[in-house]
Amino acid sequence: MSCQPDPLAHAWDDEAMPCAVVDIHTELRFWEKTYARQAFHRPGTAFRHYVPTLKFAYDIYLLSRRRPLQSLLPTLPARYEAAVVRNARLDWTLASAVIARVWERLNAPLEEDPPLFAPSLVATVMDERLVLAEAMQRRAGNRFTPSRQR
Repeated sequence: MSCQPDPLAHAWDDEAMPCAVVDIHTELRFWEKTYARQAFHRPGTAFRHYVPTLKFAYDIYLLSRRRPLQSLLPTLPARYEAAVVRNARLDWTLASAVIARVWERLNAPLEEDPPLFAPSLVATVMDERLVLAEAMQRRAGNRFTPSRQR
């Protein structure tokens, strides 16, 4: 699946930009552990009541193609009402605070929130050329060794 260009995206959003992916299960675990300490939390409101709004916030973030939240705000109340079942919706003031916090988390410096990807995983990623060369070696059964050019 490829990302399709969005005609409403900023000029710096080009077709070559990879699709964004969020591990929603990991994110929901984060929110479940921290929701009671969040500024948007209302005492007596169980985590399950926030889940539909959190999922909506992540969907909007991924679909926004990195447009600023402020530019989306005029359309969000109607989209929220259409996307989230009435009994599962928070009032808009609370929902908009949850959405804003999700966006802050996704754009936050690493010191404020844990990174979405552990630095150790980034450090261990293999050079794609070496992976291809090893596959070619196995297939051809020879001792071909690629030169390491940069």
